[in-house]
Amino acid sequence: MSAHGTGDGRARILVAEDEFLVYLALEDELRAKGYDIVGPFGSLDATRAALKQERVDLVLLDINMGGHMAWPIADELIARNIPFIFLSGYAADTLPERYRAMPRLAKPYDPQMLQGEIRRLLAR
Repeated sequence: MSAHGTGDGRARILVAEDEFLVYLALEDELRAKGYDIVGPFGSLDATRAALKQERVDLVLLDINMGGHMAWPIADELIARNIPFIFLSGYAADTLPERYRAMPRLAKPYDPQMLQGEIRRLLAR
């Protein structure tokens, strides 16, 4: 098995996103680039449960899911050394200080920028 992904070398990306249309666009783009998708998970509880059961290489994390901020999930990902990208309409300066240096793409996101960030994080 490769360092990232399944036995066939495909990286597994968990999508934590509560807007289904955003998820559908992400799914199409990620599958077209050869990634395996885990999700969608539209709540903190569902995301937390999936992280306990699934092996993932990277997480796309909506900051606000159903009115709940995703900080506990971000903290868990940091503790487990799982790379993630915040996807959000929130400006970087509105985030708690400890998350401001984390990769973040504003919605609506640029698909090429998203792919570049994913490749960069998976390569490390």
